[in-house]
Amino acid sequence: MGPAPAVASVRNAVRACLADLAPGDLVLAACSGGADSLALAAAVAFVAPRAGLRAGAVTVDHGLQEGSAAHAASVAAVLAGLGLDPVRTASVSVEVGANGAGGPE
Repeated sequence: MGPAPAVASVRNAVRACLADLAPGDLVLAACSGGADSLALAAAVAFVAPRAGLRAGAVTVDHGLQEGSAAHAASVAAVLAGLGLDPVRTASVSVEVGANGAGGPE
């Protein structure tokens, strides 16, 4: 019995997106830690090695909430647990202008 239809659908979509890459290329999945980006990362971790590709991931700590660095570290640990390598965490600063322009969006 194969994977659930939703899992198969995501894997097939990832497979199609990676089809034009050369063996040994590195594919990076961006992951916030939410269910949708974790599903994508898991699909990349499954599909890429079977296509002869290297698979890694990145998560970004925007520093917008208390504990965001710990959250990013937790997400990175989950990504590594999926077998993704390299896994990187990037920290950025989100600036809001005097007129309120900028910010999280």
